[in-house]
Amino acid sequence: MYQPACQVLNSELHRLSALWPYWLASRWPLPPPILCRVALATLCGCWAATLRDTCLDGEMPAYAGRLARALGWRSWRMFLRLGISHHLLYSLEHRMVAAYRRELAARAVDGQWQPCQLRALTAQWVCDRAAGWHVAQIAHLGLAGLPPDDPAWHPLAGALNWLILARQLRDDALDLAIDLNAGRAGWLIRLIAAAIWRDDGTLSPLDRQRIAGRWLLDGGLRQRIAKLHTLLCAGAAQALAPYIHDLPRLRDVITAEQQAGLAVFASVPSFDFSATRAPLRDSFGAVDAGVERSASFSDGLLAPDQHQPAERYGPLREPQRA
Repeated sequence: MYQPACQVLNSELHRLSALWPYWLASRWPLPPPILCRVALATLCGCWAATLRDTCLDGEMPAYAGRLARALGWRSWRMFLRLGISHHLLYSLEHRMVAAYRRELAARAVDGQWQPCQLRALTAQWVCDRAAGWHVAQIAHLGLAGLPPDDPAWHPLAGALNWLILARQLRDDALDLAIDLNAGRAGWLIRLIAAAIWRDDGTLSPLDRQRIAGRWLLDGGLRQRIAKLHTLLCAGAAQALAPYIHDLPRLRDVITAEQQAGLAVFASVPSFDFSATRAPLRDSFGAVDAGVERSASFSDGLLAPDQHQPAERYGPLREPQRA
């Protein structure tokens, strides 16, 4: 498992998560030891979420789920010892687990999705699935002594959500062929389905051929999705506008996301299924066996008691200045 895990965990996304607290520190500084602990706790949590995601997709062995749980618990403990509220951590974890369960419930059955499956995959679902990203930001600002009524809280949270949505939309476009082949639905598939239903005037089950065909042949739809990605990046930049001079690296992240999106959506999709190791004629055949493999252990991986009681670490505390 060592090499696949290294490939999964050594990604640009995880470097971004580890650096996020350091970039916030240019406006809201923390003592270096505290800052390092926030970054490490954030990185462990991001690793845990990524491993859980790949396990549920059947892309890694089931026993990688134990590593995901261990990393998640390590992140939880570090945040608790920094004084972050157990109730806050549990609330964010609950949102993520509920989103993962919705995602599992939206797997294709016999190559088809029912409307109720896809309609559950909303923009709010995307944000809930990535709720862990907010832990680092909330912890950092709380430890830096930012008052609860400070006007910075809302725009920073909004900017992070806009960026999460933009990244997800771009990732969905890049992975669309693989996701369709595996019977996995995401936000982009839900948006394509909405366009089909709007034109049909009725909500009906959709198969992968219909989804793929609409994306390949409807240039107008691709343009609208590309514009949505641009608007999401613009929303993140606008939310950060009052702090842009103090947070230049966050501005750079948004700019890089916008440019990456332009490159992805400017290209004409070809649906090269070689990455799935399936011949083109079989690309929309039976759901990948990885889906069935993941189902056998998903309940354990998403168990609500994956973290031990916080009382082991004394009374619960709200974020405090170090």
